[in-house]
Amino acid sequence: MAWGERAVSTGAIGDVQQVAVVRGCAAFDLVVTGVFALPPVARLFLRVVFAVNGALGGTAAAPEFMALQWLFVYLTGALGVVWALARLLWPLRGLGIADAVARTWVGCIIALAVFEGAPGILVLFVLTEFAGAALQLAVLTRAPVPTVARA
Repeated sequence: MAWGERAVSTGAIGDVQQVAVVRGCAAFDLVVTGVFALPPVARLFLRVVFAVNGALGGTAAAPEFMALQWLFVYLTGALGVVWALARLLWPLRGLGIADAVARTWVGCIIALAVFEGAPGILVLFVLTEFAGAALQLAVLTRAPVPTVARA
C-alpha cells in the first residue's frame, strides 16, 4: 500500500452511486463555500444576493459589515472549502452522513436567521441544504450494492 492508504471496507466507502453522491454534494459545496473564502468575491456575492433580494421585493441594500463580521464570512468559506475537499478526496459514507446532518443543522440556522429578519432570498439556501441532506440520507443509509470483481 502507498503512503496514507489503508484497508477500508466497501461498507465504509460505499458503492459507485454513494461515492458519486458524496462527491457531487462536495463539489457543489466547494463552489458555494469557495465564494465566501475569497474576500473580494465574497463581498461581490453578498451585494448580488441583496440585489436579487431587492428585485424580489425585499431589502436591496447590504448592511456595512465590520472587520470581525467579514472575518467570520471568510472563515466560514475556508472551513467549507476544506470540508468539501475532504469529501472529494475521501468520499466515505460516514462523511456523507455527517454532511447530511450538518446540512440540516445549517439549514435550520439559516431559516432562523430569515425568521429574525435576514433577507428572504436565503430561503433558497435553506432549500438547497435540506435537499442535499435528503439526497445523501436517502442514498447513504442503504447498504452498498456490491460490485462484481472482474478477472
